[in-house]
Amino acid sequence: MSNLHRRRFLQHASTVGAGLAMTGQVASSNAAAADQATPAKQSAKNVFQSDWKNIPDRVWLGPEFWSNPLQDWRIAGGRLECTNAAPDRNVHLLTRQLAQTGGMFEMSVKLGRVDGGALGGGKGSAGFRIGMQGPLAEYRNSVIYGNGINAGVSTTDGLFLGQSKTEDSAALLDRDELELRLSAEPDDKNYRVVLSAHAPGEDKALAEVSASFPAARLVGNVALVANFPGPQQRRPRGANRGPGADRFWFADWRVAGDRFDSHDEQVYGPILFSQYTLSHGVMKLTAQMPPIGEGDSQTVQLQIKQDGAWKKLAEEKIHPEARTATFRIEDWDTTKDWPYRLAYTQKYNDGAPRECEWTGVIRRDPVDKPNLNVADVSCNIHAAFPNHEFVAKMAALNPDLIAFTGDQFYESTGGYGVQRTPLAPSIIDYLRKWYLHGWTWRELTKDRPSVSIPDDHDVYQGNIWGEGGAGKQATQEMGGYGMHPTWVNVVHRTQTSHHPDAYDPRPIKQGIIPYYGAMTYGRISFAILADRMFKTGPEGEVPPTGGRGDHVKDPDFDPKSADLPGLELLGEGQMKFLREWAGDLRGAEMKAVISQTIFTAMATTHGQGRERLRADYDANGWPQTARDEALRQIRKAFAVHLAGDQHLPAVVHYGIDAQRDAGVAFAGPAVNVGYPRWFEPEEPGKNRQPGAPENTGEFLDHFGNFMTVRAVANGAVKPRDAVLERMHDKTSGLGLVRFDKPNRRITIDCWPYLADPLKVGTQFAGWPVVVDMLENYGRKAAAHLPTLRIAGLESPVVQVVNEKTKEVEYTLRLTGDAFRPHVFDADAAYTLHIGDPDTGDRKTLKGVRASQDETIDVTF
Repeated sequence: MSNLHRRRFLQHASTVGAGLAMTGQVASSNAAAADQATPAKQSAKNVFQSDWKNIPDRVWLGPEFWSNPLQDWRIAGGRLECTNAAPDRNVHLLTRQLAQTGGMFEMSVKLGRVDGGALGGGKGSAGFRIGMQGPLAEYRNSVIYGNGINAGVSTTDGLFLGQSKTEDSAALLDRDELELRLSAEPDDKNYRVVLSAHAPGEDKALAEVSASFPAARLVGNVALVANFPGPQQRRPRGANRGPGADRFWFADWRVAGDRFDSHDEQVYGPILFSQYTLSHGVMKLTAQMPPIGEGDSQTVQLQIKQDGAWKKLAEEKIHPEARTATFRIEDWDTTKDWPYRLAYTQKYNDGAPRECEWTGVIRRDPVDKPNLNVADVSCNIHAAFPNHEFVAKMAALNPDLIAFTGDQFYESTGGYGVQRTPLAPSIIDYLRKWYLHGWTWRELTKDRPSVSIPDDHDVYQGNIWGEGGAGKQATQEMGGYGMHPTWVNVVHRTQTSHHPDAYDPRPIKQGIIPYYGAMTYGRISFAILADRMFKTGPEGEVPPTGGRGDHVKDPDFDPKSADLPGLELLGEGQMKFLREWAGDLRGAEMKAVISQTIFTAMATTHGQGRERLRADYDANGWPQTARDEALRQIRKAFAVHLAGDQHLPAVVHYGIDAQRDAGVAFAGPAVNVGYPRWFEPEEPGKNRQPGAPENTGEFLDHFGNFMTVRAVANGAVKPRDAVLERMHDKTSGLGLVRFDKPNRRITIDCWPYLADPLKVGTQFAGWPVVVDMLENYGRKAAAHLPTLRIAGLESPVVQVVNEKTKEVEYTLRLTGDAFRPHVFDADAAYTLHIGDPDTGDRKTLKGVRASQDETIDVTF
């Protein structure tokens, strides 16, 4: 390194004061001095210096950083430490990126071994990675998928820079602490990059290496790295590949230069994101926090803006494992939008706390809005993380409610696989993946209600049959949760604590927290189900498959042989909830079910190898008897079913005893499809619409259930290679369900990933699908009761009860003042409950029988 470069580093280091890195902004107190003292006249906005010596000990490194993986890093004793001697552990700086523009840049950092001793006395390597870009050229995409130029010190090769390395490394490897300095300056069309190693604070270089790189390679993120996979190798995706490794510490990371773009707004934390719901006057909101330390503040405040000023509404402790602060506010004023602010005080070792905030809006309950639009979002393997263009399209659709219906991430999300034990780091491993979900969606969830229900991959399982919360059995297919129950409860708290109160909050087996229950918003009543939590595991219960306990390949398989007594789908508690919910129309005009997957076994072809299965026990077409009973309750509410899971966009009309005698279900498209599925029936569907594809129409699913396919989108067998095009070809996409309350109509929209949802004609073939609400109880009527003429009530509710069976046949809110109830037993007598559950007005008619033309006047 030239003397000029050495002086520049020393001058720069002496003028950039401690505390430049603050939450959400960079301090400006030393900006003028830095600008004057740096010969290159770097703008102070491009200067950054870490402040770890001022931060209490903890796992989370601060809002300016993203660590890969989160649980393998910590701040301890004022320095950054990599706690796991494993390959390619790295820390990205979020607020500075190398730009396309010209100019120089420089970085420095101090490092050593966590356990002490000479650098040459152990394994591994440490240093910088520069010019990191992922395929989407977006800084968050690059923290996961970015590759760049490695520059550091190796215990075997000394200094290395790309493919260049020093030949004499003894002088630096004998030391237990080094300062690495990297500078880059334009050199004709390329950049000359110099890496030198110094005794901390000394001008003279112990070793130096230089190389020339095209300017295009010096664009993107910069990071610190512990244990490079090798100076000439791309970094591994797995956690256990690469050369020898050790634990390293870093301190005093400084960056500066005109080539850096400054983006102080790109911090992530300390309040990472928020989620809320509003139902029956109760507002619940969860603030998601990072893994803070014992020396950090342990509470979060919720404030609302009232009369132009912020007013403290509540303060909650941060859950020590889930790192959530959940607020429950009763008697919420649902008639207006309420700006809110989550406030958190960051503590520092210098005793000067800094106030941090996250703002959003609790929207008013849109009870008077004629349409309520619900986004159906699921199955994000994060191949296109953070899906910023996709999220922008969803924002343009402006849904009133977002339903995250499962698989908010996968085991592969973010790289490094999963860590299942010990408990504490395995929880942080989960949180890291969950944080990627929040980073994707937080600009939408802060300003509108959302629900989030965990599916199998959210609890680190390929499939799950929850067995009422039981622990894992000998195989996954025998049922139960594989992860520790405390870990599972962290998943449930982070994803569902903002939901309306659970119908039955009592813990189930192993103390696992249930979350199923009702939510009413915009006069639509939703049943939020946990359709994996109580389901029976097939292996040991059904006839042996001869292979995987959930996959049936035998062409002679008889589905009736698997429909055995005692098998559960939703479990007794959820069935009780459904029965009550179906008859409860307080504050609601229409109803919908939200669950992880649809109640049919549709897909014929599975996976990259396109394996054809005869049956798949993971599908909720099994167990058939339990499935039918659930649908009998759901159809009594005339409810449409929203779900995800399938990676196969489809609209299916359920049948129990005949085609289309139950409700309609939407299997929404995946955000990013990983594992593909197709519906390729051997015979064309019966009674198809004119011109409709052969894979629509009436079928029996793999378990013999009636199934009418109204729309389906199969993906390409050989999708394109580019990330976004691959997602598009695999039928990733956007799903939206529109509830037209005045006309009691449901419109289901479904767009391919790259489509513009604001343009007409861009949806998948077969969409939109329009469903009349009454189609959701499509059972053929046997007779009709007398016409009811109701006066004195607006939009009254009619409930029909069969006096022979004592069963509620259905409950329906009317749009007018006249209704002729249809019934399914012409010989039975019926009790009719007529009224408005919102006001308490109610009249009961008993012994009502079928009639051809009789009219009954009911006046309130």
